[in-house]
Amino acid sequence: MQNRKKRHAYATGLFAIFGADLQANVTIDGQINTIEWQHARVFEDYIRSFPNTGEAPKFPTKTYLTSDEKGIYVAFENYQPHRSRKYSGHDQYTSADFNMVFVDFNNDGDTAYEFVATLGGGTMDGTYSRGNQSNRDWDGDWQVRVSEQGDYWYSEFFIPWTTASYRAVSGQQREISIYFQRQNVIESEAYSFPDTNRGRKNFTYEFYPVTVNNTQNQSIKSSAYITSNYNLNTDSQETNIGLDVTWKPSANQQLIATAQPDFGQVESDELIVNYSAIETLRTDKRPFFTINQSLFDVRGPNDLRLVNTRRIGANAIGNSEQLHDIEAAAKYVANYEHINAGLLVAREGDVIGDDGKDFTSLRWYSSFDKLSFGQLYNYVADPTSNRTSLVVNQDLSYRFNDKVNLASNIIYSYNKDAEDKEIGKGITFKGSYVPVRHWQNNLEWTYLDAQLNVNDLGYMQRNNISTLTTNSQYDHYGFAATSPIRRTRTFAEYRYQRNTMGLTLRDSLYLSYYLQLKNRHGFRVGLQQKDNGSDDLITRQLGFVDMPAQRQIHLYYGSPSPATFSYNMRADYFQEGESEWAQKFNINTTSYFNDRIRLNANYTYIDSPDWLIGNSSGEVKRYQRKLNMLYAKLIARLSSNSDITLTTQWYGLKAAGIATENNQFSMGEDFNVSQFALQARYRKRLENGSSLYFVYSHNGFDDEAEISFGRMASNAISEAQQKSITAKINWVF
Repeated sequence: MQNRKKRHAYATGLFAIFGADLQANVTIDGQINTIEWQHARVFEDYIRSFPNTGEAPKFPTKTYLTSDEKGIYVAFENYQPHRSRKYSGHDQYTSADFNMVFVDFNNDGDTAYEFVATLGGGTMDGTYSRGNQSNRDWDGDWQVRVSEQGDYWYSEFFIPWTTASYRAVSGQQREISIYFQRQNVIESEAYSFPDTNRGRKNFTYEFYPVTVNNTQNQSIKSSAYITSNYNLNTDSQETNIGLDVTWKPSANQQLIATAQPDFGQVESDELIVNYSAIETLRTDKRPFFTINQSLFDVRGPNDLRLVNTRRIGANAIGNSEQLHDIEAAAKYVANYEHINAGLLVAREGDVIGDDGKDFTSLRWYSSFDKLSFGQLYNYVADPTSNRTSLVVNQDLSYRFNDKVNLASNIIYSYNKDAEDKEIGKGITFKGSYVPVRHWQNNLEWTYLDAQLNVNDLGYMQRNNISTLTTNSQYDHYGFAATSPIRRTRTFAEYRYQRNTMGLTLRDSLYLSYYLQLKNRHGFRVGLQQKDNGSDDLITRQLGFVDMPAQRQIHLYYGSPSPATFSYNMRADYFQEGESEWAQKFNINTTSYFNDRIRLNANYTYIDSPDWLIGNSSGEVKRYQRKLNMLYAKLIARLSSNSDITLTTQWYGLKAAGIATENNQFSMGEDFNVSQFALQARYRKRLENGSSLYFVYSHNGFDDEAEISFGRMASNAISEAQQKSITAKINWVF
């Protein structure tokens, strides 16, 4: 913290020299005009953050920052003779060089906003909260342009003050904190200022403080959408209209309201093959649920989420194929000197035989020098099942120094329906220790009793569990110049598990070793040992079964990237049943036909002679299975403001019941499942953030028995359950 104060004193001195009333007058065109940036602050003291050696970068980077009453302006001047400019779309993995800007408007480490521009014309954005808790669902209002000239490439960012809410301060100056990162993908290196990185637990608390022009401007922004969907199967048409309004009455307050909220970029969910007792956690791209959502993003170990907005507008209880509309929702967030507070409310619409739910989430959070704490209250009323749910969470984190961090959640739930009520409790603890920059150690403990249930608005993998997990990761970079090895990573994790009734569950040990050569070829080997013990999750906690010890080994190879064609593949040899060994193979490829067209393709194959599935009655059945899964995504940049995305996915699963001598398991009944999904989407970005979409969707399903995988695929394609054409305009005003 003392170093942070020194940096702040230096930044304040610079501000005093240049003055508080200078106007930026920057045109965002990707061209760094020396007149436009003559009074900007300049940052050049970058370090190499990947590999995380802290050494001086191979190539210099110069970053400019200035501000005015409209917002913050940042420009990068990147020296790099050989560059990659592959197009990636929005929020997609990129093989192009890119610049990153992080801004913490409150300079307190609570929430930082991420803005990324690639040389290929792609963009990313997201948030980082309370250290390194990342969320890429957020889509913000900002601008960027890139350009190239000679041995340099450039980027210019404009981040409006209206992008976020932040504490109101008096006077002409305010303190923010920033972090800049540049990715040189040709060399597989990252350069950062200041000396921190996104993998550190204290990441957002280690930004560089600067003083900028202050603003208290009010703003209001509205976004209306019209979606027309034509169902080709039923020859019917449906039109939906919705409205989002974002109002900032002052710098520290923001009110977001929505009626029939927009579902974002008209992106379909990926097909998931999941026969386990653990629910799949999905992300949410609806704009209303991503704006200023980081305050409500409270997490714990094992993917615990206290607020999972995909619960709102979910499937109806009486008809799992019918989704509830959201009639209306509102969110209010306020930022004060030592406390942030927010309220989220939502009301679902009714469907036939299933009344919509009411959701409320109240959150406050305080952050001081080393201590942060807050509370969250969730309340859900479900009139169909006559159920109410109250969840209260107390979270606490303490940062001893840049090496030691502690965090904890104390959770209480009270769930009541017409016949019964349940009171549950839980506690989580996370600790991290980073003795040196390339060695990280973590400890997590979770205790969730059998009555705890946060799933009405949150997400938890299971209750009735006590888990202790410890892991250590060590990166080594100190190889001789003549060595072909660039870096290695050694990882070890041990997990100890019991349920809260004292049942001994299965402990496990995982070890892996990764090696990357200087020619960027990468290799990894991993080993896992699961001890024999009880498994009460496969039975849905309706009893338990005794499981033998199981082992797994995997081998991984990744080819050099970026390249016109790159790939990685992984082979697993593992046990998942009584005794037999299964095989799994996965390959991911990335092909660039040119800088504007990219194809990602994935193939997964599983052949298992010994597969166990539990059902809702607590029975465990034994199968042999074969799975084929294909995925492909083509992204083409048509112009600077338009692109087309073609996504297709298919899987075919064959499961045949097999006899067992273990009386805990029974022979399953044969089944085949095949599912196909295709989406073709055209997007054109209009002025002021508006967008136009045309989408064709095709989804099919087949469960015919005793047919080939080829026939399963053709049936799922030809027997479409859903075929539709959608036109959507999202107009921002």
